[in-house]
Amino acid sequence: MSEQKAEELRIPLRHLSLAAKAWGHADDPPILALHGWLDNAGSFDRLAPLLRGRRVIALDLAGHGRSDHRPPGNWYPYVDFLDDLGEVVRSFGWPTVDLLGHSLGATLVSMFAALCPERVGRLLLIEGL
Repeated sequence: MSEQKAEELRIPLRHLSLAAKAWGHADDPPILALHGWLDNAGSFDRLAPLLRGRRVIALDLAGHGRSDHRPPGNWYPYVDFLDDLGEVVRSFGWPTVDLLGHSLGATLVSMFAALCPERVGRLLLIEGL
């Protein structure tokens, strides 16, 4: 089996820019993946290539991996991560998206699904808290 290389992405938001890794073809149905606390998009390096027929986009949350940090004096509350997640979904123009989360990421995608159920197709949770 040949290993699929990840494509590196930058996703500009209103106040910062997020880094991401993407696998699959751009026209495949999307899965947006969020990592755990103090981790990064590399968490999905082994899993994402196995999800054939899907466009997997793994984000580096703000302050993690290669994403921008929030400005000095700002914290990292869940509500800000959720706002970032909503901006990412809107920026790609997805009417709905399947969400994959590990640990903190699982908590965030669950909260997003509760807040915006019309935007979420499926939830895939790994070690959801």
